[in-house]
Amino acid sequence: MSQLHLNKLEEIYSKSEKLLKSNKGKIFLPAKISNEEKNALDIVLEYCEQRKAVLTVLVTSLCHKIINPKQDIRLHQSNLKKGYSGRTLDMKFITPFMKDKKFPAMVESGWLTRSFEQNSPYNLKYKGKVTPPKLKQAFLLLVDCVENKHALADDYLTYLLQNLILLRENNHVEIIRIEEKSKFSIKQIIHMLEEHFEGSSIVGTARLPVLAIYSVYECMIAELKRFEGKKLLPLGSHTSADYRSGDIGDIEVIDEKEIPFEGVEVKYGKPITAQMVIDAFEKFKKYPTNRYYLLSTAISSDDEIKKITKIIEMISEEHGCQVIVNGIFDSLKYYLRLLENADQFLDKYADNLSRDIVIKAEQKRLWNEIITK
Repeated sequence: MSQLHLNKLEEIYSKSEKLLKSNKGKIFLPAKISNEEKNALDIVLEYCEQRKAVLTVLVTSLCHKIINPKQDIRLHQSNLKKGYSGRTLDMKFITPFMKDKKFPAMVESGWLTRSFEQNSPYNLKYKGKVTPPKLKQAFLLLVDCVENKHALADDYLTYLLQNLILLRENNHVEIIRIEEKSKFSIKQIIHMLEEHFEGSSIVGTARLPVLAIYSVYECMIAELKRFEGKKLLPLGSHTSADYRSGDIGDIEVIDEKEIPFEGVEVKYGKPITAQMVIDAFEKFKKYPTNRYYLLSTAISSDDEIKKITKIIEMISEEHGCQVIVNGIFDSLKYYLRLLENADQFLDKYADNLSRDIVIKAEQKRLWNEIITK
């Protein structure tokens, strides 16, 4: 594997841009793509944001086919006879390319999902669970067409990249920056966040509270004595914890020795349960973690709170970590009061909304509407 893969993607990307320009923003459909193939490609594009792994694995497979025409791209793992490592190729070249172009992208690799990690070829009988079923059928049909019907991987990629460029352009929303931030009180900031969370009814809404808590941590890490010498780790995907070794929560602060010092798990619309606290303990119990927060927009029942309290006491006695279960908005109010100037939080939140790949255009537009009322 080499830089050839990235160079080829850049070449097809440039070609796709030129086609869109010459066709005045209309998609050019290569003549050799049949209606059946186009429909399959369109299904992959339809789900490209909700099921990014499918798009990523397909782009990786097609790119590798162009570079190595004799390679059977169904054999996506090196431990398969005559196979190759799709995951390695994706992590080194494809996912970085997708992120650079601001296309829907995985945190690390499309292969770091149960849907595609199975040690079996991507033939029409592949048993990996890909949902919805029509998306699985579309993906396997396209791979089969390349291998058995001499479909051109270059044509597929050209069609995909044209569509992804248009999707990116249509989704581009510039976040409005607030010049007179001091006019907002902490109470008003909390109300604005509540309105933003509750007004977003699309996929990815659960990401917003994570960004809000992360933004206030960015402020606190620079100001509070408690965090002197500590480092806030970059924010990963909201669903990637199972695949990142050492990850103890959605948000993580490490100490000078790079040991988890503080962790935060954020839930949207789901009350914290005793089982969630137990699961959190499993993540951090091997580290000398000082504090661990489980925050939610939903309220736990009285019975559940009693169970949670017992488990928190057990963790404190057995481990020493202080586990805190609280509401997201109550926590934000408290954190904002600790800051010398709460205004900076709005800048951090705007920055994170702008660059986070999970956030949709509708959510950015809604925030712009809220802050300009």
